[in-house]
Amino acid sequence: MNSIIKLAPGIDKIKEGSLYPHQSDGVAFLLSKKRAILADDMGLGKTRQAIVAMETGCPEGTILIVCPASIKLNWKREILMVDDSASIEVLGIDSTQTEAPRWVIINYDILGKHAEHLRAINWSGILLDEAHFIKNASKRTNHCLKLLGVQADAHAPVLGPDYVFLLTGTPMTNRPKDLFNLLRCVGHPAARSFLSFAKRFCDAYRNDYGWVTTGASNLDELNLLMKETSLRRMKDEVLDLPPKVRTWVPVDISTSKAAFNAIDGFLSWYVGTDPSAPNDREFLSRLTKVRTALHKAKFKAVSERVKDVVSAGEKVVVFTCFNDGIERHKKILGDQAVTITGSDTSANRTKAVDRFQSDPTVRVALCNIIAGGVGITLTAGTHVIFQDLDWVPANHAQAEDRCYRIGQENRVTVEYFHADGTLDAYIARLLEGKMALIAAVEAEDVPDQSLLTEVQDALRQLAPALMEEARAARATGDAGARIEVLANASPRQKAEDTPVLETGSWEFTSSRDPSASYLVKFGRAGHLECTCPGFTYRGNCKHTREVREQIYE
Repeated sequence: MNSIIKLAPGIDKIKEGSLYPHQSDGVAFLLSKKRAILADDMGLGKTRQAIVAMETGCPEGTILIVCPASIKLNWKREILMVDDSASIEVLGIDSTQTEAPRWVIINYDILGKHAEHLRAINWSGILLDEAHFIKNASKRTNHCLKLLGVQADAHAPVLGPDYVFLLTGTPMTNRPKDLFNLLRCVGHPAARSFLSFAKRFCDAYRNDYGWVTTGASNLDELNLLMKETSLRRMKDEVLDLPPKVRTWVPVDISTSKAAFNAIDGFLSWYVGTDPSAPNDREFLSRLTKVRTALHKAKFKAVSERVKDVVSAGEKVVVFTCFNDGIERHKKILGDQAVTITGSDTSANRTKAVDRFQSDPTVRVALCNIIAGGVGITLTAGTHVIFQDLDWVPANHAQAEDRCYRIGQENRVTVEYFHADGTLDAYIARLLEGKMALIAAVEAEDVPDQSLLTEVQDALRQLAPALMEEARAARATGDAGARIEVLANASPRQKAEDTPVLETGSWEFTSSRDPSASYLVKFGRAGHLECTCPGFTYRGNCKHTREVREQIYE
């Protein structure tokens, strides 16, 4: 996309060349769509692109930013880097009251508290950062939809500000259903009805308990549909970054009696349960005990590896799911380490990041995988270690790219520590399947549609398979061969894949009534819309699908 951007007077401090070429293209894309999803890979500067686009598209009025609490101050900092005279109000614990602010920043968690006040304001534009936070139906999501002018009546027009940008490096965290609310927020007609969306793209079916929408179907069409409203570039497409090397490090835990007792106890209980009467609370409780035991069993190996990396003169970022583990590492490392957890205030979090980035005596950042996986830059680190495996592959990708982003000048080594023959190995296999599914939606080449079914079948075999593996590992003490997954990602959408057409119309004759015809055209934000009854009720139809294939081929 070749673009010429005329910057608004309020940001004339942006000098020529201060934006990377891909960022200039991203700004142009957002301005052309007005309501859009910027889904660039982590580390490509989505924040900067969104700020410049908002300032340019909305030269007057007030702009609202909704983001996780932990990165509110980072947003304030980024805005001031674009315009050092900007008036900014940060709502919440670190609230700074400003009369008639240009920017208002609020976190998702307190939207309900300020909902009435926020909806009374005529916003010039609204930004939702880490937009995958609203992928599920919740009060948080409903507050956002109301702010954006999305009405309860699926066929009613979308009101609210002209400019709405959703930012996320992981638009689909697990399954296609994750995309529905994102598309709904930008007013895409395919998101008018969840059931219609689920039937088309989630392989939805009914069982005795209701609709099952965890599947995947028509992924090639979903990929084309996403191009209408979202832009996604990967780092290897637009940046000349040093390589990132990902490896899986097996840990021998055969001497950890506590870990194997926890595994045996969990699996024996699970095998003996009645599948027709599931007890989710007890299942999660027992599962957490297993994961905690595995975490402790891997602690020594991770601690020794951290010492090796530090002694080699590198800085390292350690991610874990358990804050107790962070505290144990901190006791050993002392002032060499900073910690980033969900309990940190925005100010303390920012201070920790700055120390890691600039203080040569600080060699280690100890991070909770959720709290430390978003909204921060840790490019001083060249080594990333995962002590635990999360169930959601997007959380790993987010965390990895705290180091691997704009500003990184060195090779980044990522190591996943896992205990083979245990629950860790199963999670690794599950992650591999999930990440392949996510890549399918973003890629031109759609893999076997049975992928998700295979993952689900593996889940049903969880207990017997893991019991056999665990007992074999305990008997031999053999950690087994390395598991190499999460590598060789499929090619992703490129900037030039965005449509060459922004206007136009296509006429189709009705298959039922030759005297009638339907018109496909671009709607308000560049989405394809059709006048046929099918599109009116479902937000999707065969006519729009045919046009998509033509203009995005």
